[in-house]
This record gives sequence, C-alpha cells and structure tokens, in this order.
Amino acid sequence: MKTATQRGVGTRNLRWSRDTLLVSVVWLVPLHAAAQSWVTTDIGASVSAYSDATAVSDTGTVVGVYEAAPPIIRGFVWSPESGWADLGTLGGTETYPNAVNHAGQVAGSSFTATSTSRAFLWTATTGMMDLGTLGGSSSAAYAINNAGQIVGSAATAGNIAIHAFLWTPGSGMLDLGTLGGSSVARGVNDAGDVVGEATLASGVTHAFFWSHSTGMVDIGTLGGSFSSAYSINNGRQVVGWAWVTGNVAQHAFRWMSGTMTDLGTLGGNHSAAFGINDSGQVVGYSDLSGNTSRHAFSRQPGGPMADVAAVDGTFSVANGVNNAGQVVGHFIAAGSPHAAIWSGPWKDLVANFGSSYGIWALRQTSWAQMHASSPKAMVSADFDGNGLDDLAIDFSPNGGVWLWMNHATWVHLHDLSPTTMAAGDFDQDGKSDLALSFPNYGTWAWMNNDTWRLLNGVEAARLTVGDLDGGGSDDLIADFPGYGVWAFQNNAAWALIHPASVTSMTAVDLDSNGKADLVLSFSDAGIWVFRNDTTWTFLHPIPAKALSGGQLDTGTQADLVVDFGPSGIWTYFNSAMWSPVHSQSSTALVVADFDGDGRDEIAISFGAAGVWRYSATAAAPWTFLTSQAASMLVASRIH
Repeated sequence: MKTATQRGVGTRNLRWSRDTLLVSVVWLVPLHAAAQSWVTTDIGASVSAYSDATAVSDTGTVVGVYEAAPPIIRGFVWSPESGWADLGTLGGTETYPNAVNHAGQVAGSSFTATSTSRAFLWTATTGMMDLGTLGGSSSAAYAINNAGQIVGSAATAGNIAIHAFLWTPGSGMLDLGTLGGSSVARGVNDAGDVVGEATLASGVTHAFFWSHSTGMVDIGTLGGSFSSAYSINNGRQVVGWAWVTGNVAQHAFRWMSGTMTDLGTLGGNHSAAFGINDSGQVVGYSDLSGNTSRHAFSRQPGGPMADVAAVDGTFSVANGVNNAGQVVGHFIAAGSPHAAIWSGPWKDLVANFGSSYGIWALRQTSWAQMHASSPKAMVSADFDGNGLDDLAIDFSPNGGVWLWMNHATWVHLHDLSPTTMAAGDFDQDGKSDLALSFPNYGTWAWMNNDTWRLLNGVEAARLTVGDLDGGGSDDLIADFPGYGVWAFQNNAAWALIHPASVTSMTAVDLDSNGKADLVLSFSDAGIWVFRNDTTWTFLHPIPAKALSGGQLDTGTQADLVVDFGPSGIWTYFNSAMWSPVHSQSSTALVVADFDGDGRDEIAISFGAAGVWRYSATAAAPWTFLTSQAASMLVASRIH
C-alpha cells in the first residue's frame, strides 16, 4: 500500500525498548543471505545501535525510529539518494514517525515541551506541524494517504476518552466515533477509507472499517475476542491480526467484502499482518515452528507465507510494504534491532520504449520512468556484490556506457559504445563482471567493479554467459564472426565450441545437472544444444530469431523459449515437449520470475500490440502490461 499503516508507536507506553523487543535474542543476521533470494539492506547500523523502519513510500523513502541517546527515541527519514535525516520534535525530546506518502509527507507523534504526545505532519520544506486534538490534551497519527489525509487517535474534551480521527488539510480533525468505547484509526487508503480497532460496549476490542458512506463497521474476529486492523489498500483489502477461537493464538488476517480470512503462520502459534500494497502483497511477522523465533513474512495473493529472513537464529518484523514490493521493518544483529529494507525474490521489468519515452521500469503494478533517453543495449547484474541489481546501459552513439548503481547513482563507465554486452561472475568473487566487445578494440571485461581486463583482441558479434562445465564460475561464450563460437572458461582460457557463427544463442541448464547447456541457432542448420560441455543434440530445423530460458512450469528441468520469427513463439518444456505461446513474433522478450511464485514468466513486446506477460501455469496465462511497444526488455531487481 502506498501509505503502509504501521504498528502504533505513538505514546510512551507503546514504544519499543531493548527490554521488550529483544526477548533475549542475540543472533547476528548475515546480510543478503535470506532464503528465496530476499535481500536485506541495513539502513540503521551506521547511525544508531537501535532502530526500526516503520513505513516506506512508493518512491523508496523510509521513516522510522532510532535511539538518539539512551533512552531517547527520535524519528528519521531515509532515502537512497539523500541518506538519513532526523525529523526533529514538537519541543520535547522524542518523535515517532509511523507513515510516509509518495510526496514525502510524514505522519506520526511527537512530544511537546510539556511531555504531551501530539499528532504531527512533517514535510521537508515546512518541518513539523502539530495537528491538534479532539478537545483533549494528546493525540497520535498512524497513517497518511497520498492526498495528505491522516488518521490516528486523539483525546476528547476533558480527556475522558480516546477516539479515532481523520484529519484533512482543509477540514482539520474529524471524530470517527466508536463502537461503544474507545477507538484508534491505524490505516487509510487514497479514497479516505479508514481501518483500526474499537472497544465495544462489552469491553472487547474489534477491528473496524470506516467510510463516509458506512460510518464505523465492526468487521469481526477469527473466532476469538480481539482483533485489530492495521492497513487498507486501494482495493479495500484490510489486514491486521485477531485471536482465533478459544483465544489460544493470534493470527494475521485479510478482510475483504465482509469476509475475514485467516492467513496462518510460518509454523508457530502467532502471526500478525501490518501492511498490504495495492497488488495484495501482505507483510508482518510470524512465529516459526516451535515458537523459538519470530520472522518477518511476505505473502503474495493466493500464495503461502514466505519467510523473509529465513536464516536460522534470527528475529525480524516487517512493518510495511510499498507498491514496488519493498518491505521495511527491523531485524536483530548483535543483540540490537536494525532498521531494514527487504527486496523480494522477484524481478522487475525494465523496458526501452524508444526515443519518445526512454527507459521505464514496471515495479509490481506501477510503471516509472528511469531515464528519458533511449539506449542501444541494457544488461542487469550485481556489480558491487551487495545483493541489489545494477544496470549497465549503452546510451549510444554519444552517451557511452553508464551504470545505474543500486537504483540510485549514475556512474559513467566508458565513452565508447560496445557491439554487445553480457554480465556474469567470472572469478567467483560474489561481484558480477561486465563483458563488452568494442569495435576495433576487441572483447574486454570490467572486473570486480573497478578493473579493466582484455579478454580477446577480436570483436564479438554476440555474448552470453553460463557455467558450462559446472566449475562454479560463469563462462563467457562469444560469437566471433569468421572464427566461430568460443567459450572463455573458468576465467582462464578460450575453448572452441563450433567453427560456424550463429544467429542467436543462450545458456540454460536444460537437464538440471548443474551445468549450463549452450543452445545455438545456425542460419543453415537450425537449433542445436551443446550439452554438458561435451555432446551435440539436434533440437529443431528452423533457426531462431531469439532464444531464452527459465523454469516456466512445475517440472524439475529448465525450459527453453524460442522466437521462430514468422513461426511465432514456442516453449520447449523439460527437454521433451514443444508448446506454442503465440503465433506472432516479438520485438523483445525476457524470461524471469516477475511475481515471486517460484516459476518464471515471459515478458513479450508485440510491437503495436504492446507488452504482455505470459505464465505457462496460470489459468489466465496472459497479462496486459502496457500499450507501448518496447524495443528492449530486461529483468532486473530494482525494488
């Protein structure tokens, strides 16, 4: 969700502390090591020993709390471009930011000089503004939407009750009422629908949904006596947590159209959901089997909970998620909570829409422009080894090669435009290396994010990468016109694969034995596979316009995707069966896991028919992405 409602930390008795949070957990989290390729970025360690990220905007701006000087808690705002900044206070010593919208407006609570908690709105230009109360002395804000509407709770006149409120820039603070007792608003979507919890006249607390047309509605529980709603997306899907029947455990729930669904756990007794984005991705925490540890989770629509920090001996909580799929919260390192961003295992789609539109990225459901210029070529890889994909982009003819590092910083790499590029870890150091072939200068590698190395004095027409011999390092395969196809193996020596040049090629492990198989298309001999670095196998008599590969189905073997040009696009499943994808050829295609379900999809540009995504296992296999024609598609994790 764009506004990612978070856990309430707006009053002194609700704030985290070392005593309540650490629960004797003293394990160290190795960064970038989580299962399912989740990547952890620690954004708190350099500033404070204790920190927690509470919310993230669609633009990647993060807010949270940190221990400025024990035991003083302050609020921070962080972005990849600007780094870390303190939000200040309303005159007191402590601040608790709970939400941020895509304009960078922050909402939360801060203490005044008289040690009273007050809801605030903060912007970079105006600083912190006190939002007032409902007639009493205190208030706290927990969420903000993209229209600048803020929700939270405030004391009524005489401080006799706490009521949920909706604050708008033009109308101020509106009392949302109760269900018979007190109430707290914790989430708001862009339409102004509000969720939270309210105490009934009987004394039990239930989650509520509020809108201008319905007022406050009790949405029930999972059979127990308590529930609380924390977040609502623009599709009116609500998440939170509730006690199950018998009050023996609390479980995360999703509520929609009157139905509350138990989201289960990661094997333990308890779970809670704190955030949901517009695609329905839910985040929170869950106990593991045996209830010995608690991990952040992410759950895609229709799928199971995924353990975000699946490393033995860790403790983590996810507080919010944006529409790009970035998850924020905290993990424990050396006995301390660290504010963190987690990037999911799926890839984002990067497209070149030509000189009129430039480069755009599709993050989950939202397109965003990356650069106004149209490139000649793009390659995605992790050049600095920090777990985040970087992009190498050739802005030919005048711009040369640039790197977009960590989704934030442009770095000029070379003035010349290469004939072709490819990336892989050639020396097994954990950093991807970039291979480039320059006209008249041969084939080079940019190694270890800092060193140029000449690999061959001959210019290659095309390059691809794969571990052909299972040695652990990526091998560079080059098509040298007039010299045939060669492989630079184990970062050491060139070996001839075939004396003839090819029309296209790719490396993919078709038999799942740990060795990449080299698929080559010859203009006069069709498609062949060089298996296990030793054996030639004939595959198809028609040459391919484009080749790619990935795990498209539930089988154990990788699958091949072939664009036959006039004969359309086909898949070769499990080294056994041809299956048609579409009768039309593509202007560009790429294969990757774009939805995080563990299987790859095919993103295809059909020219004037736009860009589509194809899933071989879905009941409705085709998803329309945009009407713009793409000349180039790349899969890259930029969320």
